[in-house]
Amino acid sequence: MATRKITTKLGLALSGGGFRASFYHIGVLAQMAEQGLLRRVEVISAVSGGSIIAALYYLHLKKLLESKPDDRIEDADYVQILGTIEHDFIKATETNLRMQTFSSFAANWKMRRADYSRSDRMAELYNEHFYRPVFGKSGRIEMRELKIHPPDFPNFHPHHHNDYRKAKIPILILNATTLNTGRDWQFTAQTMGEPMRPDEPGQSSYAESDNIPIRLRRARRSYDDVVTCQQAFTLGDAVAASACVPGLFHPLAVSELYRDGNAAIRVQLVDGGIHDNQGVGALRDENCTHFVVSDASGQMAFDHQPAASTVPVLLRTASVLQDRVRGENLDRLFETRGRDRVAFVYLRKGLAIRELSWVGPYGQPAEPDRTVGPFTKEYGVAAEVQERLANIRTDLDAFSEVEANSLMLDGFLASNQELTRLSRKLGYSESVTGEPPQWRFQQIRSWIENGGEDYLHQLEVARYQVGKPLLLIPWLLVITVLSALVGMFLLWPELRRVLNSSLSVAAIVLTLIVVLIDYLGRRLAHLKTLHKLANVIDILKYLQTPLAFYQSVKRFLFRSALPLLGTVFVRGYLRFINPLFLRRGSLERLKKVSPGNN
Repeated sequence: MATRKITTKLGLALSGGGFRASFYHIGVLAQMAEQGLLRRVEVISAVSGGSIIAALYYLHLKKLLESKPDDRIEDADYVQILGTIEHDFIKATETNLRMQTFSSFAANWKMRRADYSRSDRMAELYNEHFYRPVFGKSGRIEMRELKIHPPDFPNFHPHHHNDYRKAKIPILILNATTLNTGRDWQFTAQTMGEPMRPDEPGQSSYAESDNIPIRLRRARRSYDDVVTCQQAFTLGDAVAASACVPGLFHPLAVSELYRDGNAAIRVQLVDGGIHDNQGVGALRDENCTHFVVSDASGQMAFDHQPAASTVPVLLRTASVLQDRVRGENLDRLFETRGRDRVAFVYLRKGLAIRELSWVGPYGQPAEPDRTVGPFTKEYGVAAEVQERLANIRTDLDAFSEVEANSLMLDGFLASNQELTRLSRKLGYSESVTGEPPQWRFQQIRSWIENGGEDYLHQLEVARYQVGKPLLLIPWLLVITVLSALVGMFLLWPELRRVLNSSLSVAAIVLTLIVVLIDYLGRRLAHLKTLHKLANVIDILKYLQTPLAFYQSVKRFLFRSALPLLGTVFVRGYLRFINPLFLRRGSLERLKKVSPGNN
């Protein structure tokens, strides 16, 4: 069957940004459901934190579209899905998934193996807390199981048959980045790999500027066409790869899928936000004509006095590059598709931008400073609240009710006008009939509109990745400081003895030998891969066993032994401290300490 002639094709992009982005996207999805737009989405492209929530929504959508004929599906069904997600997602994230990756003795012991990492553990937790309860399957959910089979349309294909449906069956694309080529890597229910672009006779399907010497083609038809060990690739692994923040999680490996002659290729995947944190590239690849872009990514802030030492400069440079990529991707979308065809919402929407004048010859500003905005009041959010919401941490730890509901309501309010404008552009004027949906996150509305001392304090603390309970609970901070002082007092004699001792020459030499072995191991392995220098390969035959042993010991110490030692602390934190943090950030407590805003 020929590919359909596209007239209107709505795409939805959900950016990265950890659970901050996930909660913000729930609010945007709720607004889309309320306006009757969700049923019209044909492609969902998600990255990192957006992938976490997109996969969860897709599983709920699969159940709906496979249980009802097209003519019986109503917009209220989508509202019901989002109402369920709104409640269940908070409960799942309150378990603190990031800390849970260190809480299992069995998993930490398993880390000693080369084929298991913190990312694999995260994939298991995603499956356990988010996806398995919805899918109704005891084991792992495979990507190929995500295909939607509507009851009234056998052999349905979204590229060809969506024109015949009122409730569209969207394509889900989860985006990661491959370290091998630096390109984007996409997971769908059909296949996985670098994106397929239409080949033209005598021409490359990639841009001329793409000069990376090897391209990793993906199977065109299905997972059944790839090597057996990768046919059952799981949804949890795909989401973990998309949300694999470099430095925080180990890259997720895909082995045996490619070979370069006799040389094996291990694809190493990291966070999709490295390549395209907004996910708009996949929507262009799918020839979408109209777009909803929900961008909850962290954006670079102004720095009055940037540090000039090596590490801060490198970190700041990385932020500049990421900000530049974000701007270029969005500008290209607006220029090629038209700003009127894009509903674009983001966390700094409506905040003031100040234009500072230069200092004149007499030490005073040559011209008055200018300020554009803020315009947050136009959609019902106080500027001081929006500023703090934009700075909430990018993390996968526990989010309190105050944090989660604020982000969801912010996404809901900020997207209202943009989605209404796009609906009119598309000719979709109807919305869900009957009583307005009773979203739970509306409980925070008074505070998000007016602020409040305790509320603003919680949002200010929400920017930190560590130490939040100590900053929010004064008595816990006092106990922690006193415990540290007592511990120092008791251990001081032993600590003083260590400080007064000197390192032996043997210890220094041993350390240098270990560092040298590590360096040689990495360099020689690289030379072996390239099949260079026969004499080096001969040497490797003798060094292979001790080098492999050393790598195993190193992996055991840093990925297994040390986390095993910390497991008791992590379990204690999850058992005692995490509940204290959640109670401190509950809506019930906020209503008690700020009754005037209720």
